[in-house]
Amino acid sequence: MKQSGMAMVEALVAAGLLALGLLGASRLTLRALDAAQQTRHHEQAQALAREALDCAVTQASPCPAAASISWQGVTYAVQLQQRPIAPFLTEIAVQVEWRTSTGTQSLNWQTRRSDLPGWLGVSSP
Repeated sequence: MKQSGMAMVEALVAAGLLALGLLGASRLTLRALDAAQQTRHHEQAQALAREALDCAVTQASPCPAAASISWQGVTYAVQLQQRPIAPFLTEIAVQVEWRTSTGTQSLNWQTRRSDLPGWLGVSSP
């Protein structure tokens, strides 16, 4: 009788330890999935920012990249700003914002464009 009671306690302890291990593994999996989803959102924002900067640097008109875009249930707001900072030099800034379950996130990129004519033989910065 004493032996069978001890086996029952050992089985309960083993089941508890197994449950804790499975709980830890499931939390780790959920965190990995969340990190992968955040990475996908960030990569999409980078692609949109790159497209907007390319459009602004090449002076394409109208620039289709400066808009609001939905992708996989997330809406990305792209804002493109251009301002002259010196004669023949323009600063271009793009901001991409999106909302996730963790809050609003944003990506800010900027570059400069030389507006010197190409026939001057001066390379762009």
